Amino acid sequence: MFELTGSLIAINPDFYSLWNYRRESVIRMIQANPEEKKSICEEEMKLAESALRKNPKSYYAWHHRLWVIAKGTTNLKTEIGLCSKYLGYDSRNFHCWNYRRYVMMVGKVPLGEELHFSSSKIDENFSNYSAWHHRSFIIPKLLDSAGKDNIRNLIDEEFSLLQQAFFTDPGDQSAWLYHRWLLGLVIGLGVKKDSKSLTEPKKVLIAEKEGQIKILQREKNVAEELLEVEPDCKWALLAIAFLIGGLKARGVHNDKFNKRISNIFKGLRNLDADRRNYYSDIEKLLGSS
Repeated sequence: MFELTGSLIAINPDFYSLWNYRRESVIRMIQANPEEKKSICEEEMKLAESALRKNPKSYYAWHHRLWVIAKGTTNLKTEIGLCSKYLGYDSRNFHCWNYRRYVMMVGKVPLGEELHFSSSKIDENFSNYSAWHHRSFIIPKLLDSAGKDNIRNLIDEEFSLLQQAFFTDPGDQSAWLYHRWLLGLVIGLGVKKDSKSLTEPKKVLIAEKEGQIKILQREKNVAEELLEVEPDCKWALLAIAFLIGGLKARGVHNDKFNKRISNIFKGLRNLDADRRNYYSDIEKLLGSS
C-alpha cells in the first residue's frame, strides 16, 4: 500500500483518499521502526514537494506537509525557504501563505523578518491581497511586544505604505480593505462592542478621542487628495464615507457631513450599480451614526 499510494500520488496529487491511506501506512511504519522516524518523514516531505511541483496549489500536499511537521522532525527554517521559493513562482498562492503562517508560529520565526518579507511582496505588487493579509497576522503580535514609541512608529509606517498603494493603484481593493482593518485595530473604526468575532480587535491601540479624531481627519485628507486626481475611485469615496461616519460618532460636527455622505453614495450607486443596495444599506448605517 505504501509504494502504491506513492506511485498514484505522483500521477494525481489531488486525490485526498490516497493521502489518507498514505498517512495510515506512515503511522504503521513509524510504530514498527521508531528509530527511522526522521528518515521516513524526510521521504514524506520529498513526496509532498514532488506533488507541489505538479500542482503548487494542492490542498492535500500542503496539508500533508503540516501533518509531517507535527511529527517534530522537520527543519522549519528549510520550510520557510521552501515557502519563499513557491511564493516566488506565484506570490498569491494562499495555500503557501497559510502554510508559511503555521511554520512561522511553530518555528518562532522572528516577526520582523516576516514583516519584511510581506513588504517585499507588496513592493512587487500592491495588489497582492495575501501579502496584506499576512501583515494582519503579524502586526498585532508585533504591537503586543512593542513599546509606546515603537507602536506609534509602526502604525505610521503602515499608513504610509497604504498611502503609496492608494496612489499607485487606486482601483485595487487589497490595500483599501487592509486600510479598513487597520483603522479598526488602531482606533476601533467599524468594530462592534462586545463582538465575538475572532477577527475583530478586543482593544484599540489609541483610546483617546482626540488621537482617534486626528487619525480620521488625516486619512480623510489622504482620500480627498486622491479624489482630486481619481474622481471616480469608488474605494476612496467609500473610505471617506466611513471616515466621516467615524468623525460623527466621536462628536465632530460639520454641517456639510450629511450632504457629503449623501452625495458620495449617490455617486457610488451610479458608478457601481450592481452593488447599489449594499451602498444604500451602508448609507443608512452611517446616517444614524
